[in-house]
Amino acid sequence: MGGIGQGLRSFWARLTASTDPSPPHGPPVIVHDPAAQRAHDLDDPFFDDKVQTRIADVIAHAGHKK
Repeated sequence: MGGIGQGLRSFWARLTASTDPSPPHGPPVIVHDPAAQRAHDLDDPFFDDKVQTRIADVIAHAGHKK
């Protein structure tokens, strides 16, 4: 059975082998950030993402307190 099994494995490998030696790659991932395209005022305290997150948390907590 070893010869038959090896023959079947060899046949299956040839049957399913890709003609392209490099593995297929999907399209590159693109993250669309509209804010990244706008001009930034570097003196703006809300320019930093961490600051924006903290301010959003403050606003959200204030809304829950009412």
